[in-house]
Amino acid sequence: MNIVALSSVYTEETERLAAGTWGSIHVAAHHELFDLRNLPCYIAVSDKREILGYCYYRIFANECEIMAIEAVTPNTGVGSALIDAVVAKAKSEKCKRIYVNTSNDNTHALHFYQRRGFAMCTVRWNEFDYLRTLKPTIPQTGNDNISLLHEIELEMIEL
Repeated sequence: MNIVALSSVYTEETERLAAGTWGSIHVAAHHELFDLRNLPCYIAVSDKREILGYCYYRIFANECEIMAIEAVTPNTGVGSALIDAVVAKAKSEKCKRIYVNTSNDNTHALHFYQRRGFAMCTVRWNEFDYLRTLKPTIPQTGNDNISLLHEIELEMIEL
């Protein structure tokens, strides 16, 4: 597996994967709607040149935000490798922290990030009520039929 910056060779397939997961190429977080096509991205590519996963991120004001991450096959090290690439990029850009937002129903993500050194720092109570005004396709319920209500921010400060 190789982690590389997204190039035109893989753009269409990566965008298709992201749209399949997030319902469109747009993600909503902390009162904003983001077009992933406007963001940098790392992808994990197999020796057979297949996309194994992606991680869209943005860097601004000495901070790095992970906007969307997915491993095609979970629990294979792809997500960890993508996080490592983003951490390295954030360090090279002298970022003071890296953060990511997830939903209250996404217990797998909460476990994943905490095992990699992220800590919960903010809960935006009932944030999804507002986010649905930006992106109406966000469902009312999520994983395990849990109501999709709150946005949880996790951060890594020790870069």
